[in-house]
Amino acid sequence: MDRKEFLASLGIGAAFVAYSSCLEGCNVANPVSSAPTNVDFTLDLTAAANNALKTNGGYVYNNGIIVTRTTAGQYVAVYSVCPHAGATVQYDSRNNRFNCPAHGSNFGTDGSLINGPANQGLTKYNTSLNGTSLRVYS
Repeated sequence: MDRKEFLASLGIGAAFVAYSSCLEGCNVANPVSSAPTNVDFTLDLTAAANNALKTNGGYVYNNGIIVTRTTAGQYVAVYSVCPHAGATVQYDSRNNRFNCPAHGSNFGTDGSLINGPANQGLTKYNTSLNGTSLRVYS
């Protein structure tokens, strides 16, 4: 093997290792934690930590759940972990949906899957507003 063949083989080997690493990072066989089933907490909407919920399009994370105030002003709560590879979803107020920034999955405000690579939706939780207290429960 001459020098040129050796360097070409080395380059192909390095490319394979890099490609394998990328595939491993996107491996959906990795277990993604299950959504909590016994959820019951209350957010004080006057607390500074929850200021984002005073504005339509704002959201906060609490106990692994993303709570948002939709562009229409409704409070919605879903499990914040994307079922594809475990990244944390965000609320996309421009499109009124949840988005996974890692691989591009999108979910409706009801948790339903809009597009993958995720193959299932997000678990949605109930919300109930009483004055300035927002209860999130299963």
